[in-house]
Amino acid sequence: MRRYVFDAGPFLLLFTNEKGSDKARLAVLKHEKGEIEIYMHPNNLVEAYVVLNKLINERPDLLVKKIKPEDVVKSAYATLKVLHDEEVTLKLGELKAKYKDKPWGDLSAAALSLRLDERGEVPVVILDGEKHFDDIKEIKTIRISELEL
Repeated sequence: MRRYVFDAGPFLLLFTNEKGSDKARLAVLKHEKGEIEIYMHPNNLVEAYVVLNKLINERPDLLVKKIKPEDVVKSAYATLKVLHDEEVTLKLGELKAKYKDKPWGDLSAAALSLRLDERGEVPVVILDGEKHFDDIKEIKTIRISELEL
């Protein structure tokens, strides 16, 4: 079964009509049907919470409906495979030591990818314009526009 790690950006697309939102929603539907597995790190949900709060207050026009950030986080725990354990913590520490200036959220998604497959074969799904993953060589990434479901 194909497995993916969602970074915060693709997860946030579920609540907008921005480019890539259709693929993000299709991926979650396939996850719910048991055709694929989507994992997220709790740090990415924290990031999503913060961004949703900002959108609600500054750009509510981007959202497909009125939502509460806490409901979004709760739904992620109910629907997706949210995972953080000792092994993820160790991998996250190793990555942060190596990539000191990278955001915690991005490194959290990368650490989860490595936790799921030591060779980094479980790709992190990222936004098309995401640049922070470009030089993280330990993992594979897939831009949302390139996600084939």
